Amino acid sequence: MYAPRTKPRTIIKHMKPIKLQSFNVLVVDDEPLIRTLVSNVLGHLGFTSITVVNNGRKALEAIGKDIFDFIITDWRMEDLDGIEIVRHIRSSSDTRIKRMPIIMLTGNTEASYVKTAISAGVNGYLIKPFSAEQLVKRIRSIIETPRNFVISKSYTGPDRRHMNLPAPNGIERRKKKDKNNALRRQA
Repeated sequence: MYAPRTKPRTIIKHMKPIKLQSFNVLVVDDEPLIRTLVSNVLGHLGFTSITVVNNGRKALEAIGKDIFDFIITDWRMEDLDGIEIVRHIRSSSDTRIKRMPIIMLTGNTEASYVKTAISAGVNGYLIKPFSAEQLVKRIRSIIETPRNFVISKSYTGPDRRHMNLPAPNGIERRKKKDKNNALRRQA
């Protein structure tokens, strides 16, 4: 059903190596083919500590027993879906769990689903069917360029801005921009 578009070894050969033996990864998906595909890509990348579970309840049990460097989870699962897993992780009182990077795998392509996942606190969003190269890019992004983590009353998760830049001085810039827009409207 979801076969990789290219062989993982071919893609991985052309990418800079990163040392991944010490990373601990959790893969959560109810489809055996996706679990196998993701595990194979991770193995070819050099990950040696990969925990694979087939539902959300087992994922929460695994998270309760171990700390993972990142999680790859499906959205749609029977018992506990991926968004519920993300919300559970982001609401944890243990900051090591709360800050775990999460990649959401899903067939949900609509913008509302992407916004829901981002608002829940995912670090990456990957639409099925996906290629091994797309998965590798998401993983590398999380490892090599992690985003700042935000904890507030209304949101917990990675900074939704894709670059770790300080907030702009804004007020003066906005005033200047508003003044320029007003002048254009008058002309």
